Amino acid sequence: MRHIDFKALDVFLHVMRHGSIGNAAAALGMRAPTVVYAIRKLREVTGDELFLERRGNLVPTARGLKLEKAASGMLQSWHGLIEHNRQAPRETGPRQTMRIGLSMALGDPALTQILARLSAALPERQIVSSVLENGRQVGQALRKGLIDCAVTVDGVVSLDGIAAEHMLMAQRCLIGLPLAETGNEDHDPREHWTLLSDDADPDSAVRRYLANTTGGVRLTVAPSWNGQLALWRSRGGLTPVLKFNVPWIDGASAAYITEVPHGFPAWGNVSLFYLAGCAEAPWLATVRRELLTVLRGIAAATMPLPANDALLPLLRAG
Repeated sequence: MRHIDFKALDVFLHVMRHGSIGNAAAALGMRAPTVVYAIRKLREVTGDELFLERRGNLVPTARGLKLEKAASGMLQSWHGLIEHNRQAPRETGPRQTMRIGLSMALGDPALTQILARLSAALPERQIVSSVLENGRQVGQALRKGLIDCAVTVDGVVSLDGIAAEHMLMAQRCLIGLPLAETGNEDHDPREHWTLLSDDADPDSAVRRYLANTTGGVRLTVAPSWNGQLALWRSRGGLTPVLKFNVPWIDGASAAYITEVPHGFPAWGNVSLFYLAGCAEAPWLATVRRELLTVLRGIAAATMPLPANDALLPLLRAG
């Protein structure tokens, strides 16, 4: 996955505003080749030309218009965070540590924004994050004091003294590619799925769905979100992701599947877990607020998926 470059988004908005590379470069105080390079990077990420030349002006494509809305919202939030952090009073003494466990299933775009928001909103605390894979691990980590809170997708913790709050229902979808040629004469007709370790846990909604699939499936389990996508691209088949991440995955919009199998867990429950005794802690109230801001914001600001306009058939292995 290529991460979205905020500087490239700023350049893109200037080209949108000024209608030409030269005028945008002049407004930004950059050389024209630098502007061209930034637009080229965004074209690679989005898989779209973004601009077409009409009568000497650069006119945005339909995807370019969608990106403008998303880019404006993201940059506004980003600049607001920087300004907030700049104006926040600085503590002269040692900072306290706030340890948060995060589910990889949230995806890199959401995780990055969550940590940025928390760092800005809690300048008096050092934010330390760790990756947690399932509900049992979350409960044990909270009990042992390894983390102060955790954000999970479909996490279930059934331990006394652990509180859970529902934050958001996030839509889960499938992206699919034709299977890669292996040269193996013994063809396996089963579907091939690439799962994050979160979804591969026996208690996860996705794994329970696959356990009931007629004929079974072949599974590849990835240890990280980026690893999941890399394996999916190299091997093909199907992989589940939260829908708001699809526009930020190279090639995923074209592979996005709107018709998912019957019984597939199409919604993930994003929850916040913490020790019940901390329910009224001021830092936890801040975590709640910033978490909701990010989750609702990323869902609203994310570009609409072009594949939503036309149903794609479910890709079958083989």
